[in-house]
Amino acid sequence: MTTEIQKRSYETDILIVGGGAAATMAAFECAEAGVRSIQVTKGRATSGTTTVARGGFAAAMGKDDSPELHLQEILEHGGELIDPKLAEVWTRDIVEVVNDLESWGTDFVKAEDGSLDLKSFPGHSQPRAVHHYDTTGNMLTKALSKKLRGDDRIEKHSLTSIVDLVKDGDRVVGAWGVEYGTGTLVSYAAKEVILCTGGGSGLFYVNDNPPQVTGDGYVLGYRAGAPLLGIEMIDFQAMCCSPEELFGFAPHPTGFINAGAVFKNQDGEEFLKRYYPETAEHSTRAEVILAMAREIHAGRAGLTGGIFMDATHVPLETIQKAIPHVYKTCLHRGIDITKVPLEVAPGSHTWLGGLEIDIDGKTPIDGLWAAGETAGGIHGGNRIGGSALSASLVFGRRAGKAAAKLVGQNKSSPVTIPEDAADWLSGLIARRDGPLQADVRLNCRMLAHEKLGSIRTKEQCIEAIAEYQRIDAEDVPTMRLSDDAQSSDKALGQELESALSIKNLSLLGRLLGTAALNRQESRGAHFRLDFQDTDDENWCVVTRLEQGDKGEIVFETDEVG
Repeated sequence: MTTEIQKRSYETDILIVGGGAAATMAAFECAEAGVRSIQVTKGRATSGTTTVARGGFAAAMGKDDSPELHLQEILEHGGELIDPKLAEVWTRDIVEVVNDLESWGTDFVKAEDGSLDLKSFPGHSQPRAVHHYDTTGNMLTKALSKKLRGDDRIEKHSLTSIVDLVKDGDRVVGAWGVEYGTGTLVSYAAKEVILCTGGGSGLFYVNDNPPQVTGDGYVLGYRAGAPLLGIEMIDFQAMCCSPEELFGFAPHPTGFINAGAVFKNQDGEEFLKRYYPETAEHSTRAEVILAMAREIHAGRAGLTGGIFMDATHVPLETIQKAIPHVYKTCLHRGIDITKVPLEVAPGSHTWLGGLEIDIDGKTPIDGLWAAGETAGGIHGGNRIGGSALSASLVFGRRAGKAAAKLVGQNKSSPVTIPEDAADWLSGLIARRDGPLQADVRLNCRMLAHEKLGSIRTKEQCIEAIAEYQRIDAEDVPTMRLSDDAQSSDKALGQELESALSIKNLSLLGRLLGTAALNRQESRGAHFRLDFQDTDDENWCVVTRLEQGDKGEIVFETDEVG
């Protein structure tokens, strides 16, 4: 790769940023409507957080189930913060989506009578999880990719980081970014832009998402003027901190629990019975994670800072049926989970807030749409298992279909790459002093892990915000790539992609810290050690962040829905 920066421009009807289920469903609907789309991904063409979904996704497909019951149970567990209009179309539409996926030949597990084999998940009164054992996300990614393969109305651009959206007046008309594999600046003129970039789990040191998932859609939409709702609500999940061979691995705790596993602290106590006597291990994921975090905070953690997830008493055949992929993965790494408990701690799994949308995924900014984990208002303060992928499929589809209908009403506007972009990019590549980008990124991630995790305080939030401000002001403008990055184009591209994410991470950290600081209560997935009670009188509202006229973060609250 040379430091002589090349530029390339593209024009399309609809620009889709992201590569997971929401983005793919949006691209499919655009193609069905006969409009052109370009799907831009930071990773490979089929990358995204869909592969993180293991156990299945929720849809009311059972004979004793209904979308109305599904809706009721989602609202019951959402901390009273879910937009009911979004939840209603989601629980209704997902049934049709599943039927369509089946007609495409998607390999869902079937019962002996040929009907869908539906799993039971905590928080659901009915078996509702459509699945492919414990590799549902991988299977679905392959199925959706196969469905779109060869469609010349969909153009795929991989290994590309979108740096910013471009507006003409109050309307989003495209974006520009960097094809980091070649160091080329690229611009995209589009009549509509759909953001499906996943969540912000890459902000945390411990997470189970692909490394490219760094909250880009949140930051891109926020800078373009779209409000961010409920960004303090994060779905943490148990992730391995020991044995060392499994560090960072997310072992699908819902599957473990369904198989009969229990959680124990360092003293060997099955502590969930103390917190939730009636439901114990079958409490909601947010409740289990909070209890884990409180045990760790109280000093009852293991040597590597976690809680023990113990399935050593569960018969092998039960494990192999409930979590075959997890069992094989652990065994491949030398760990037999039927003989050794896993030490786990909370890690970032999915973000529950996001950009404000209507029932079709439209943000308040003309030309801008959001779906999947990038969209807010869908999950409120807590989501029950199987909800993330389910909602992604529905709102990706709705956004693609609705955006495609508007293409004929709008004309493309020219998109210009900022004049200083080439100097900025070549300077980053050529710089030989300053902090290493890898160190700056690690600092961003450790800061969130230590200050903004599943237990928060006022002091921690203030400290995090101040440090993210310093990183943005001092480290981001002066950071450099490593000497090893110059050894090959591949190495340089990998470091460049990482460096391009850091400015987004530093802003995302400030946004998260601001929302967490201002919500002075505990609700759903948000727990304040200094405000442990739920305050319905003052805080049964949605947090709202917008960019002010001077670039400042403006915090407000809104009524739900």
